[in-house]
Amino acid sequence: MPPVKRAKATVRYELDALNRLILHDPRDAAQPRRVVEGDLRIDEANRLVYRVRHTPQMDGREPAQDYVFDGEWRLTGDHRLALAIREREEDRRQTLVLNGALVEARDNALGISLTQRGLDGEPVAQRLSLSGRWQADPRNRLAFLLNKAQGDPDRLVFDGAWTVDDHHELRYEYRQRATSRREAVTHTLTFAGSWDVAEASRLVYRLDADSRSAFAFQAAVQSRSLNARDGTLVYQIGIRLSGGRTVNRRVTLFGIWKLNRDVSVAFEVPYADGRLEALTFTGSVTVKDRNTIAVALSDRRGEPLAVSVTFTRQFLDDAELFVRLQRSAEDTAVFGGVRVRF
Repeated sequence: MPPVKRAKATVRYELDALNRLILHDPRDAAQPRRVVEGDLRIDEANRLVYRVRHTPQMDGREPAQDYVFDGEWRLTGDHRLALAIREREEDRRQTLVLNGALVEARDNALGISLTQRGLDGEPVAQRLSLSGRWQADPRNRLAFLLNKAQGDPDRLVFDGAWTVDDHHELRYEYRQRATSRREAVTHTLTFAGSWDVAEASRLVYRLDADSRSAFAFQAAVQSRSLNARDGTLVYQIGIRLSGGRTVNRRVTLFGIWKLNRDVSVAFEVPYADGRLEALTFTGSVTVKDRNTIAVALSDRRGEPLAVSVTFTRQFLDDAELFVRLQRSAEDTAVFGGVRVRF
């Protein structure tokens, strides 16, 4: 690996439209501004690395070397990645802005697509990836927390309103002005995951069962009395954006309510890739009439969700279970238990 050159704050840096590094060195009277040919990389510590391919020779003094920029990542208002760098406390902070688009969201990464200049001088598409985890901020906005070698993670906040598509997948759409033309381009981040109910006031969208990436939204259930035959679970979520504006989202999950023989309740929800994921609950059963029972749902800790699901004898299609629940509920509530996926 070639020697690494740390960025000094006495030199000003910028990236051009093809993400080439531009150096502004006021100490260099002969060539105060010069272009360094190379490629962008992001290392395991989420530092920005510019790997030099060719450095314009200034009387042969300067060998080819990499530039490593360490600082604080943020998003611009145009959804571009920016890195604020400052070598020393007394230096003025400067910002490097990557000319590219955020195009991929995985459970532990955020993918960036950009264009760089190839060896033949033609534009070449490239993908970079930042590592970290996803979560919802206190305003119900989407946020990506970047891993850092030291200190607290950097936080990228997506200050826009997310949506849920017909396949129950979370999506974030944003518009970005193209660098080479006037019109804006729309980009979409799709989050592959599944929904869970954590507690009475939270609806969770988990990207992967084994990762720490999950959006835990503050939410309110729309109806506290559900009919299993309708096959829905609806929540209202408010997203508070910058400037005090609030966007309300209605998240409607369509699926099949099932009452299991151990008296647990499952709500099976289909997703785009053919997955069928079940939200599972414990609860207590009461008899409403000879053909109807209601189950009051509880969360994974056994705390009531203040939501009940009504099952009719015809919908349940398990006469033996229905009769057993009716008989048991005459004396006391029947409690069921099941391992919850959290």
